[in-house]
Amino acid sequence: MKNNSSHGFHLIEILTTVAILGIIITLSFPLYSQYLITTRRMEAATTLGKLAIALELYHTEHNSYHAATLAALKFPEMIAGNNYKLSIESASVHSYMVMATPVGNQARKDPACSALILYADGKMDISGTGNVKDCW
Repeated sequence: MKNNSSHGFHLIEILTTVAILGIIITLSFPLYSQYLITTRRMEAATTLGKLAIALELYHTEHNSYHAATLAALKFPEMIAGNNYKLSIESASVHSYMVMATPVGNQARKDPACSALILYADGKMDISGTGNVKDCW
């Protein structure tokens, strides 16, 4: 008597598994993309906070923010994996405004927040049309 037990997988089982994996990947990719955008934005916000601390130390030593530059404060111009451009937009004796402007794909995918702005008095702002609390 012959034993007809099969070993391995049937074609329908493999196709079903591939289809389920395709659906899971299709649904999760947009979530992962949004996660990357948010993570980069939070990294830029953290760097702006660190720049603000460095500016306060600079002000303590020089009694002014006026001549402060990214190079003098040892900050790179491009941050968050080259997705944001860091800049000191204005600096005077008693105040400053620093900005992290998204570039490339980050700028295209995050128009609601766009640039993150931080002022000497601690006020946080954005250049986009979104909610400041959601972006910071």
